[in-house]
This record gives sequence, structure tokens and C-alpha cells, in this order.
Amino acid sequence: MFVVAANVNIVPGKYDEWQAAYDELAEYVWEKEPTTMTYYFGLPTQFWTNKSATTHMFAFEIYADREALYTTHFSSPTMATFLSKIPETMTTGLDLSHYEDVGGFLDRYSDKRECETMVDVRITCNNPETRAKVLEKLSRLAEDIAHSSMRGTLTFLILKSLDKDQGVRVFQRFESWKALTEQTGSKAVLDFWLGSKEEVMSMESQCYVPNGKGWLHRGPPEVRSRL
Repeated sequence: MFVVAANVNIVPGKYDEWQAAYDELAEYVWEKEPTTMTYYFGLPTQFWTNKSATTHMFAFEIYADREALYTTHFSSPTMATFLSKIPETMTTGLDLSHYEDVGGFLDRYSDKRECETMVDVRITCNNPETRAKVLEKLSRLAEDIAHSSMRGTLTFLILKSLDKDQGVRVFQRFESWKALTEQTGSKAVLDFWLGSKEEVMSMESQCYVPNGKGWLHRGPPEVRSRL
């Protein structure tokens, strides 16, 4: 899968205007672009009671391949209309990062159930060789989580950066805050971090709440789950 993570940086007070323009685009994409397989969005947790005030949105998108994004999606007439409406609502241009899906699961139960919170983890490894080791460890961790009692982990998708040869990303979704804390403090997760200090240069993460727009997936079974 060809995965895109985007930072949408919003002018204060302009989120509703941006979202209205997006809603028109999303309707077109759902009907006309089957190669756009996932359209899923989150807002920083501090804005969960007042979404209209947000100044940032995290976009997680999956496409069949690069052409599906840069030829099909970006060349559509509805995208052109959308791009013409949003410049005054954003403090930056499109901020896109590209990834290859290399392990884990997107939809544990294959039923697209909504999460309470999502966590975006960005890892920078020391070099491409240590990245390979980290990806291998993460794949084993994903298997451990999938077959553990941590049933509230709905998504644990491992992504290899196509832009930076040291980059790794892990997109996670949880049915509750309790499920998030259970996984974070689990022996398997702690063993991964404590055993990867020599390979990881830096790590940062951000929690989001779903904004109620888009869809988790509409692809073939292998996209929905690997369990």
C-alpha cells in the first residue's frame, strides 16, 4: 500500500470552512476514486470538546499506488476546486509524507469500528541498517499485540518512510484511553523500546481524536486486517 500522512495546519477559526470544502471532495472521492482506499483524520486531543477551534489536523490516507495519489486524485476536477478554496484557511501548504506499509494491522476486527483515540509515533533511526532492525522488531511486536489480551488495540500499522531512509512511523488506534495505557505499559512494548535504544536516534508521538469524517478503509481483506 502507498500511505500518506499529512499535517493540515489551520488558520485559527477557519477549521469549519476548511472542513466544508473537504466534505465536497470526500463525497467525490468515495464515489469516483476506488483507488483511494483510506481517508481518515484526527484532531489534537486538546480540541476534542471544541473541534472548530483546532489549528491542526492529522490526515492518514492510503492509496493503491503512487499514481492513484498524484495522477488520479490530484488531477480530479473536484480536487482542483478544493485546492482553490483552502489557501486562506491554512497557515502552510500541503505537508505530505510518504510511506510503505510493511507490517501490523489496520483494522483488527475487520468491522471499521471507531476508536476513542489514535496515536501517531514517528521514529528516526540512526541509519538505514538500524531502521531495518527496528522494522523487524516492530513487526514481531505487532504480532505479539495481535495475539495478546490487549483487545482494545484496533490498529497497529508499521510504516517505512519513502522520503527518508531513517524514518519509521507507527499509526495506532485504540478503543479507549484505558486500552492505550494498557498497551503503552505492557512488557512487550517496554521491551521493544528498551531494547532499541542503540538503533533509535529520536522518537516523538502525538495523540488525536477522530474528527468523524472520512473512512478507515474500503479495500480488499488484506488491507483490513492481517490476523
